[in-house]
Amino acid sequence: MVMDAMLKSRPISHDLTQRAVNKLIEVGYHDIRKLGESSWEERTMVLKDGGYNRYREQGATNLGDLAEFVNEKYDGDLNNLLKKAHNDRDETRKLIKEIKGLGDLGVDLFFNNAQAVWPSIAPFIDGRSLETADNVGLGTDLDAIYADLGRDSMSMSRLANGLSASFRIVNIAVGVLMVLGGISQFFPASMSSIIVGIYVILFGLIVGGLEFLPNVPDYVYRYASFLFSFLGRGAFYIFVGCILLHDWVLRYIAGSIIGFIGLGYLALEFIPSIEPPSNMRENDQGWGAEQV
Repeated sequence: MVMDAMLKSRPISHDLTQRAVNKLIEVGYHDIRKLGESSWEERTMVLKDGGYNRYREQGATNLGDLAEFVNEKYDGDLNNLLKKAHNDRDETRKLIKEIKGLGDLGVDLFFNNAQAVWPSIAPFIDGRSLETADNVGLGTDLDAIYADLGRDSMSMSRLANGLSASFRIVNIAVGVLMVLGGISQFFPASMSSIIVGIYVILFGLIVGGLEFLPNVPDYVYRYASFLFSFLGRGAFYIFVGCILLHDWVLRYIAGSIIGFIGLGYLALEFIPSIEPPSNMRENDQGWGAEQV
């Protein structure tokens, strides 16, 4: 679970990091003893084989540090960390952050999963997923949500992980709406409306397509950096939504939905406890994982 959180706190797609985690498990690196016996080169090649290319060197270093940390401080068993923390979540967070490469976002991702086997961590939902829970009508009272789940820590873990994927679904939906709104610009046809339609379709393909890329290309960070913050993406969605707000009903519907989602992203910018998900963060060492 620590390896999972460590890899997924990087600005790389969920699917790619999951493949890398599966590869680590396949070669037996979930066994802390085997991980500790591996060389840096071996760990690097395993990450590469799992498709985790951009951060494979640092990832290999962090995994080696993880094995050393667990073996030396907790006798090869991370459960001893929980015992040292006396099952206190805040103290557990403090101790787990001693692992190199695991920042606040990484710890949140770890807690989302760890509560399934460490019930004393439950109920836990990371900040952005809790905001999503509120938006879909579940509220923000973790104890109430936990009670509704029968105080089952496994169910709580599944809920937390399901909510964390919501931003991806929202962005894909926005991409689809942009494409549909762009197509509607072709009727009735005029040179200006066709040009606008082509641009909006391209915008939609980019917004939706980014959610399926295993790794965001460097040139996207350079030329479309505004997409990697709540503020920038929100302003962009509002801009495209306003372009579509005229004439046909489909344009009004698509434009309104895109615009309101943009306003939602703008609001999230001013909530410090909620960080952009991995696919909406710039290639910045400071987000969620500490530079080694």
